[in-house]
Amino acid sequence: MKTLFKLFKALAKLLNVTRLIIINALFFIIVLIFIVAFNSEEEEVVIAENSILQLNFNGNIVEQKQPLDFSNELSKQLVGDSQQFLEYPVDEVLQVINHAEQDSKINAILLDLSGLQSASLNHVNVIGEAINHFKNAGKEVIATADNYSQTQYLLASYADKVYLDPQGMVLLQGFSVYRLYFKELLDNLLITPHVFKVGTFKSFVEPFTDKQMSQASKTANSHWLNQLWQGYIDTVIAQRKETNINEKSISPTLVELKTALQAAQGDTALYAQQVGLVDQLLPRYALLKEIKKSGKHKLTYSRYQSTMPALYQQTASTDKIALIHGQGEILAGTQNSNAIGGDSFSKLLENALNDDRVKAVVIRLDTPGGSAFASEKIRQHVLALKAADKKVVVSMGSVSASGGYWIASAADHIIASPTTLTGSIGIFGMFASADKALNKIGIYNDGVGTTPLSTLDPTRPLDPELADIIQMGIERGYQQFLSVVSEGRGMSLDEVDKIAQGRVWTGVDAKELGLVDQLGSLQDAIEKAAALAQLTEFTISPIEKTISTKEQLLNEILSSGVKMMPASLQFNSSLLNILTDVQQQATLITNFNDPKGHYAYCPMCFIND
Repeated sequence: MKTLFKLFKALAKLLNVTRLIIINALFFIIVLIFIVAFNSEEEEVVIAENSILQLNFNGNIVEQKQPLDFSNELSKQLVGDSQQFLEYPVDEVLQVINHAEQDSKINAILLDLSGLQSASLNHVNVIGEAINHFKNAGKEVIATADNYSQTQYLLASYADKVYLDPQGMVLLQGFSVYRLYFKELLDNLLITPHVFKVGTFKSFVEPFTDKQMSQASKTANSHWLNQLWQGYIDTVIAQRKETNINEKSISPTLVELKTALQAAQGDTALYAQQVGLVDQLLPRYALLKEIKKSGKHKLTYSRYQSTMPALYQQTASTDKIALIHGQGEILAGTQNSNAIGGDSFSKLLENALNDDRVKAVVIRLDTPGGSAFASEKIRQHVLALKAADKKVVVSMGSVSASGGYWIASAADHIIASPTTLTGSIGIFGMFASADKALNKIGIYNDGVGTTPLSTLDPTRPLDPELADIIQMGIERGYQQFLSVVSEGRGMSLDEVDKIAQGRVWTGVDAKELGLVDQLGSLQDAIEKAAALAQLTEFTISPIEKTISTKEQLLNEILSSGVKMMPASLQFNSSLLNILTDVQQQATLITNFNDPKGHYAYCPMCFIND
């Protein structure tokens, strides 16, 4: 017994020492962070004459930068993703380019694009417009990359000269929408999906009820995909008009591609030069060396951006235009900044409503939709703003469809980009029962209840009468959606129904159909809001969800800690990527939390490029 007592005493002492070490380590980490934060002096950025601005993006161009999140950093580390991809808000990028245009010390831009991971079509187009303004000021733009993805190349096409590594390639695959279809799997598992929808083109549920895309979906999707791809081709040809480039250079048939590659002896870089996609084959390091020899001073994006003033300058005017960003799926309740919460987003609108200095509100939406309940809750807050004589303008980002359009329809004015995906006016619900699967392995559900509604259980078959009742609710929801759009856009129900049915439209089509008022950018939306509110002097006031200093500090500490995780704890990233593709589509519906189970969501509004 004495020996056992000593053992427990030693164990307790060890645990106490370990606890103290951990607490002290955390304390010293926190102290170190504060010392670095308060005592570090930022190196002054000196902009030399004859400078070239290097737009060396290493990450994603986004609508709005996301706060640091510990769980995301942990996920990256577990799959061995040690690369730290940054986020570049598109408005910040535009500010840098526009400022460089006016800066006499900056006489060129280098688009260093190998690190650019993603950017939407409308982001690339507005950045391209800013680059054209820079060129019109008599300044040069050159582009380089080891290889060009489709997104990278579209941005590179705005340059005066495009360089490619001699071992590289330009990969232009076009746009597509491909999905996984689970019907046969569900049949094999004896799971019965019960689908309730209104809208010929409302295709979210197709993967659970069919083995392939319906002809109606193929027809509708081909329309807007071809429209976007033709726009891509036209843009590249217009920007590269001084070369021998043509439509076949960008979108050849397989036979044409094979023939051209044979002429280049299989050399993908030489092929790209021969068809006019690039101007010169030169490694990136050699180009940087030439730039240095020319006497130009290279200035990176991050260093130059650090010299920029605040994106939205405060003015002496007391009148304000509130700017509120909403991105991600629309879900009920309070959500993080990567989703639009019915409660949390409504709270942002309430802040604008309760501020007497706010005379107009610009809502920037980038969402495929989601909960019909949350969408209507947010729309009611938009109507409250209008009732308080505050003008509301919606600026659509890459996508503002289904629930996103439900919200937007209430605005005084809607502005979309030509490549915005919008519309998808339709609604659906789904319920799956596993009674057959359970019966197969000898499990049965039986009992008694007080009402017929008590039989609604995924382990029991769905009563046909109850199915009719659920479908009735979906049809009622669709009629409400039509009424919402009819009221907001001044159209008859029949007029809305003809362009609804869940069909997706580009911004160009939406303008012609009356779903949006104007094609333009976020800046156009701000100017329109000022005009509607009759403001000549105003301050742009972003309203966004904030996290506490405590949460931010904790996220920074934990995120830094996970980077020290040993490689032995990492998963196979290739296998995980495959499983993730399946999981994202198969379980997307489990993330939805509409209290009625009614969803206005556009699954096709994520194109593969």
